[in-house]
Amino acid sequence: MKLQTADQPDLATGIAVKPRGAPALECAAVFLLSLVLMLWIQFASPAIIGNDAYYHIRWSRMLRDTLSHGFHLPAFTWLPLTVLRASDFVDQHFLFHVALMPFTFGDLRIGAKLAAPIFAALGIASLFALLVVYRVRYRWLWLLPLLAGSEAFLYRMAMTRAPALSLVILAAGAYLILQRKFVPLAALAFVFVWLYNMFPLIVAFAAAYAVAAWIADRKLDLGAVYATAIGAALGLLINPYFPKDLLLLARHVQMLLVEKAAIDVGGEWYPFDTWELLTGSAVIFGLSLVALLVFDRRKGWRDRRALFFLFVAVGLLFMGLRWQRFVEYWPPFLVLFAAFALDAAEVEWPRGTSRRSAIVALAVVMAAIGVVNVRGARAELREIDDPNAMRGAAMWLEEHTPAGSMVFNVDWAEFTELFYYDQHNVYVSGLDPRYLYDAQGELWKAYHSITSGMEMHPGPVIRQRFGAEYVIARSDSTDFLNAARASGDFDTVFSDDYAVILHAH
Repeated sequence: MKLQTADQPDLATGIAVKPRGAPALECAAVFLLSLVLMLWIQFASPAIIGNDAYYHIRWSRMLRDTLSHGFHLPAFTWLPLTVLRASDFVDQHFLFHVALMPFTFGDLRIGAKLAAPIFAALGIASLFALLVVYRVRYRWLWLLPLLAGSEAFLYRMAMTRAPALSLVILAAGAYLILQRKFVPLAALAFVFVWLYNMFPLIVAFAAAYAVAAWIADRKLDLGAVYATAIGAALGLLINPYFPKDLLLLARHVQMLLVEKAAIDVGGEWYPFDTWELLTGSAVIFGLSLVALLVFDRRKGWRDRRALFFLFVAVGLLFMGLRWQRFVEYWPPFLVLFAAFALDAAEVEWPRGTSRRSAIVALAVVMAAIGVVNVRGARAELREIDDPNAMRGAAMWLEEHTPAGSMVFNVDWAEFTELFYYDQHNVYVSGLDPRYLYDAQGELWKAYHSITSGMEMHPGPVIRQRFGAEYVIARSDSTDFLNAARASGDFDTVFSDDYAVILHAH
């Protein structure tokens, strides 16, 4: 996003944009403040934060090693029974993995833990830049809820995952949409496709602006929609994984329609507990409610900016109510809506209350809530498993099995950590259980029956249907382990505090 340093017209409203001071310095200061906070949160735990992060940092290292010998993409061979088998594999986070490459020199754990705070700080600073560019009043006050208004947001930003960088894309996209700069907007949509599979969000942003423009001026302004759609389409077509990327996109759409009750998916695909959602982001909901109450119905409905952020924030919130994984998006955009709406409103302060005292009181309250949220995020990180939990089991498998041997992993979520330590073996399920379900539905049913302890004699099924001799399970996988021990089909060949490896007869 290019920060304006001279008077320029805002093409969305016709009002001159006159940033005061040094916009770049403001954003740099926010980046540094955010970085310090996110580093403090990050290193509350020695573990790599986020289950998928183990996969991301290891794959980035492998991608770097391969690309250093020319533009040749490595084959992904570690989930041959799923839709991510080598013949169909698509790196949905290609540019994210490229961005991770500088952090893959040396200790990968430290690299992953440094990358997450840097990417999060870039995302927060990019969102704050919108307040700077449009000279929103009290923007440093708005930084408090933007940075620490949601405990869940802070926790997710601590993960080494692509959403933090996608906030940079979406912040830049919001600016280009509002300024109606369609060529760079199309280029940005193209980049988003290569970065992360949540790229449809930028098209949704463009659609939100089109609705805002229609309400404000009764004009059908579809330029941003065309630009983002064309950019996204080109990103899919001009792609190192074309045409497999189109097939995987279609599978993802299909996955969203699958009844999750039939599949044990990750927690981020379920909704938040309502009370947890409200209390964990109370300050953001409070500010948004105030913004809605003071929203000038006569002037506000003619303000494309405020309407745009209203529609974006509400749309993201509805998705967040359905799926936890959108908590990276709706909290900051609700804050942006409140900031732009209140900036445009003529707020009457309570009688006998000065503006300064009201702002100080609000800052104190938000800072106190922010401290609670930061402490809560750190507390959650401290509860994460030992980063070396699966290392012993993974090393045993690497030493005692032929290269390329299939291993039956009882918990699909453990694939990422096993892959991080052991690229010697291949596994039954990982990254998402729906990848096995979508590729081989009947095989997934057998997998589910075994892992849930319903199969009375799992050993022969594991050997014959999955082609695996060895089974790895967490020590607390009691349903499977009780059934396995009762069946007499296995010998225990390895165990430690975290994992058990069984050999099927």
